Amino acid sequence: MAERARSSRAPDRFRSLPLVSRLRPVADRAVALRGSITSRSSGVTALGWLAIAAALASLLFGLREGWRELVAVFAVLATVLILAVVRTLGRSAYTARIELERTRVTPGEQAMGRVVVTSRTGRSLLPTQFELPVGAGVARFTAPGLTRDEEHEELFSIPARRRGIIVLGPVRSVRGDPFGLFRKEKRWTDPVELYVHPRTVVLDARKSGFLRDIEGVTTQDLSSSDVSFHALRDYVPGDDRRAIHWRTTARVGRLIVRQFEETRRSHLLVALSTNPADYLDESDFEVAVSAAASVALQAVREDRPVTVVTHAGQLRSPSGPALLDQMCGVELGDGGRASLQSDADLVTQAISQVPGASIGALITGRAVSAGQLQRVDAAFPLDVYAFAVRCGPGTETLRRRRVRNLTVLDVAQVDDLPRAAGSLR
Repeated sequence: MAERARSSRAPDRFRSLPLVSRLRPVADRAVALRGSITSRSSGVTALGWLAIAAALASLLFGLREGWRELVAVFAVLATVLILAVVRTLGRSAYTARIELERTRVTPGEQAMGRVVVTSRTGRSLLPTQFELPVGAGVARFTAPGLTRDEEHEELFSIPARRRGIIVLGPVRSVRGDPFGLFRKEKRWTDPVELYVHPRTVVLDARKSGFLRDIEGVTTQDLSSSDVSFHALRDYVPGDDRRAIHWRTTARVGRLIVRQFEETRRSHLLVALSTNPADYLDESDFEVAVSAAASVALQAVREDRPVTVVTHAGQLRSPSGPALLDQMCGVELGDGGRASLQSDADLVTQAISQVPGASIGALITGRAVSAGQLQRVDAAFPLDVYAFAVRCGPGTETLRRRRVRNLTVLDVAQVDDLPRAAGSLR
C-alpha cells in the first residue's frame, strides 16, 4: 500500500506544475539539439522528426500518467537519437572536381566525364558516400577510405536525349546514421553545365540564295567612296582625288569623279516563334529551333552579322558556339503567356531591335494560317528580303509558295532545310 501511494503521488506532483514549466526543459533541449544538427548538417529527415516527436510524447505522457513503460520508450529513443547524432557529426576534408570530355553535345550523343575526389586530411578517412546531381536526378557513388592526397576517380556517361542545359553537381559528400534519422551534406564543387545543342544542318552557301551577297545591299544614299558604282559627276572641292576618273576627265577637259552608292553588309534577322499556338506539338518546335539555329549558324560561317529574336527577347551571338549555347535554353512558351504575341508582332518587335536588317526570316510552326502570314509580310519593311519557314508534318514533298511578297517554305524535318534554302532566290 505504501509503495502504491508513493507511485500515485509522483504523478500528482507532476500534474500540479504548470504545463509550460513542465515542457520548457524538454523543449529547450529539443531546440538545442535541432540547432546543433541543422547548423552542422543538412537537417533532420522525416523519420528523424518522427522519432523526436515520439520521444517527446513518450516522456510527456509517461510522466503525466505515471507509465514507466513510456518513460523507457523515451530513454530508448533518446539513446538512438544521441547515437545517430554522434554518427552523423564529424569532420571530413576533400577536394573534388568534375571533368567533362566535352561540354557541348547534340541529341543522341553520350557525354563522358569523371569525378575526382582527393583527401586533404592528415588521417585516414572512412568510406564516404557522394552524390552527383544530374539534372533532376542524382547519381550516387562511394569513395573508399582515403589517406592524405589519395584520389578516387568515378567515371560516368550522360545520354543527351533532347536539347537543353543539363546541370551537373555540385558534388557533395553525405554522412548519416544507420537509422536514417539525420543527414549531413557538404558541397565540394560548383555546378557544371552541359549544353545539348539543337541539331543543325549545313546549308550550301552556293545554293543558299538568301545569303549570297557579294557587294552588300545597296541603299539610296550616295557616297564618294564605296564599292557600288553609281555614276560620274563633276569634281567639287573636297572630293577624294583617288575617285577622279582620268579617262573621262581627259575626254571632256574637266575633272570628273566617280560617285558611289553606300552599301551595307547583309544582316540576317531570325525571328523564332515560341508561341505554343503556332505549333501542333512540341516536336515541331524542336524542328523550328533546329531550323533557326541552322540558318543563323550558316550566317556566322559566312562571317555575316546575325541576330536571333524570340518572344522572350534577343539572343546575344558573339560566336557560333555561344549562339547555340543560348538556343539550348529556348523553350516553348518563353516570355510568359501574357506577353506572347502574334508572329506579326514578333517581327515588328524584331525589326525595331535590328533596324539595319536586310534579310528577315520567320521560323514558326505549321499551325500558322495564311492570314497570319499576310500580316507577317506586312510587318517586314519593303527593303528587307523576307521569307518564312513553317515546321511540322504535312505533305511528304517540300512545299514552297508565296504569300504576297513573303516566300513561305514548309518543312517536316530539319533535313529538308538545305533543299528549301536552295530554292530561295
